[in-house]
Amino acid sequence: MASEKEYRMIFEKSPLGIMYFDRDGIVTLCNERSSAIIDKKKEYIIGSDILSIFSDEQMASAIQTVLSGTPVQYEGEYLSSPEAQSVQMEVHCNPDVSEEGSLVGGICIIEDISLRRSLENTLKIDESRLEALLKLERMMDAPMQEIADFVHEEAVKLTGSNIGYLAFLNEDESSLIMHTWSNSVMKECTVPDRKFIYEVDKIGLWGEPIRQRKPVIINDYNAPDRLKKGYPEGHVELSNYMAVPIFEGDRIVATAGVSNKEVDYDASDVRQLTLLMQGLWRLVQRRESLEKLKKYAEDLEHSNELKELFTDIMRHDLLNPAGIVKGYAELLLEMEGDEKKQDLIRTIDRNNKKLIDMIESAARFAKLDSFEDIEFQEMDLALVIEGVIGNFRPNIEERQMVVEFDHKGAYPAKANPMIEDVFSNLLSNAIKYSPENERIIIAISDAGDEWNVSFTDLGEGVSDENKPELFERFKRVTKKGIKGTGLGLAIVKKIIDLHGGSVGVGDNPEGRGSIFWVTLRKWD
Repeated sequence: MASEKEYRMIFEKSPLGIMYFDRDGIVTLCNERSSAIIDKKKEYIIGSDILSIFSDEQMASAIQTVLSGTPVQYEGEYLSSPEAQSVQMEVHCNPDVSEEGSLVGGICIIEDISLRRSLENTLKIDESRLEALLKLERMMDAPMQEIADFVHEEAVKLTGSNIGYLAFLNEDESSLIMHTWSNSVMKECTVPDRKFIYEVDKIGLWGEPIRQRKPVIINDYNAPDRLKKGYPEGHVELSNYMAVPIFEGDRIVATAGVSNKEVDYDASDVRQLTLLMQGLWRLVQRRESLEKLKKYAEDLEHSNELKELFTDIMRHDLLNPAGIVKGYAELLLEMEGDEKKQDLIRTIDRNNKKLIDMIESAARFAKLDSFEDIEFQEMDLALVIEGVIGNFRPNIEERQMVVEFDHKGAYPAKANPMIEDVFSNLLSNAIKYSPENERIIIAISDAGDEWNVSFTDLGEGVSDENKPELFERFKRVTKKGIKGTGLGLAIVKKIIDLHGGSVGVGDNPEGRGSIFWVTLRKWD
């Protein structure tokens, strides 16, 4: 059995306050912890009426209940003196009954729950702020004034204030643009001609967060301060004040202030207001980014429309005179009997045809450059290539060439009908830049998820230094490479890019000529 000394040690070392009182409510025993909680010496407590120590009505009622023989729990605020800081207490009181069953007194277990309550309040405020930020995220499309009004009213609630404001700064931080005031301020303030733009170097205490570049707390606004410039007659009376600056990098972009809290402002209030305002600024930045992106998209769409219109006009206006030249060249060729003059007319006609081809190619490329929504369908590459070969049959026979295209079965690809232009350009180049009486080899091979289509010629080939820029528009390579403007191969690359494929050129393993190849996705 534990000795009285051991019980006494447990009693005194208990983290909870313990007080014993007799049936008349006189305290006969208390430990050091209870003395610390109620901020009174043990000598004063012992021998005092417990009701004189806890003078509030709820505690008095609780003690009366215990003295009537019923256990009771009490939770409330205790203030040892008007100057002291209040203590949140949780008290459990039980009656002390003798072995005979008569009431001899009571015992109270006292716990200081101020810290716990403070943490709970902080958690509640954090939860309220998170809810406010969540609502703010959903206001992306709301008018800016509505967003600002919501944020500063939430700032007032989160900090336990009565009034508040929200303002933005210009680029060089010289001017403060008041964006919104609490409704209560607008109703109470009778200052005539209230301004909403202020020069930072001319405003008083509420400009200090900008000048000092840190949060400012004034818990006694009526105390003298060299930084105060006073406020005009009719201004809302202030008892205390807190304001925070909001940064983007090194620049202050906004500030928010709150006033007239019933208790002092502290670091927790600074944290809540800063986090809320940072959420607002992130929203402002996203709105600005979306507006810029929307404007860019609109400008781009307008630019593409103008480019397409310009392309169509230029094509029409250039083809008209070219068509007239073509017609007169054909007429002169029929009328002229002199062989030398016929050669000159044929040269004019041949170069005019090249001009027409260049105009058509440039127009097609310009259309492709702004192509966005491409529709795909299942296309048999073998059938497309057979059709292209048929279109070039006169050119092939004129140059006495042979086109070899061995294929078996179908080669279904995910393609758009414009893919025919790819094969037409590649075959046209192979015909133009290969010697007469040579062969051109076209092949389709399986490349996993793609088909590889190659065009092999026996021409001069392309030097390694010219290969990287071969598919760029208007790039002219050396005489040993492919001649011309390069638009045809630029069109090939653009169309293949739109199909999600790849394009390239390599040397013919036979020792002369080139292999141009493209890849296209198979039809799933």
